[in-house]
Amino acid sequence: MDVQPVDLKIESRNVGMTPRWKTEIERRVEALSTSAIRITHARVTLTKNAHHKKGADNAEALVVLTITGRRTLTARKESKTFEEAIRAAFQAVDHELEKVEEKRAAKSAKATPPVSPDAGALSFSP
Repeated sequence: MDVQPVDLKIESRNVGMTPRWKTEIERRVEALSTSAIRITHARVTLTKNAHHKKGADNAEALVVLTITGRRTLTARKESKTFEEAIRAAFQAVDHELEKVEEKRAAKSAKATPPVSPDAGALSFSP
């Protein structure tokens, strides 16, 4: 089965995008797309919120994934650094993907009727 490339959009607001962040985001999206669930679109936005945040957590990473079945998963995390925010957002969205996989597996297990061990076996009597 061919893994199609993910339509990936990376944006930054109030901060310049560094090559290191871009590479890290691309690597993490690629790692997620090897999952059993196909990711069709990914959007990652990094925002620096210095003007309305008084605390130290002014780096925000927003990850929005569209997966097969027309479902959207979103994770938004704030931290002191963009590296930490990116890591936390991808960990959260990975957790959401695992939950979707579990639900799909449980649903398909319910949909398949149990098969008796003797089903399809032919026996002949002399």
